[in-house]
Amino acid sequence: MKDFEILMKEGRFVNGSLISLKIWKIEPEKYPNKAYSKEDLKLGFVVSTKIDKRAVVRNRLKRQMREVARLLLKQNKLKVGFFGLFMAKKEMVGREYKEIEKDVIDVLRKSKILK
Repeated sequence: MKDFEILMKEGRFVNGSLISLKIWKIEPEKYPNKAYSKEDLKLGFVVSTKIDKRAVVRNRLKRQMREVARLLLKQNKLKVGFFGLFMAKKEMVGREYKEIEKDVIDVLRKSKILK
């Protein structure tokens, strides 16, 4: 079973106005054949073609979400031991970076992985 298949099966949803976050607290003992540790932190970013058909728009949204997460990691503001999948909503198209940043931080705070 792939990592994100496990995440989709085991994780829970946290919703924001622009982003949904599927989050799973890693349980290494539940999947002993995987090399999981409580020190892992894996984040994924998805923007569906339902959001926008143009790859340029989808890639820009992914880059913006990724940049917020990168800066939070750099500042050591995220707890480890989680798998997370950020999924953009249709409302995200055309939003400013600051609005996206605020929503990413909101869903991370709701999911309790923001320090």
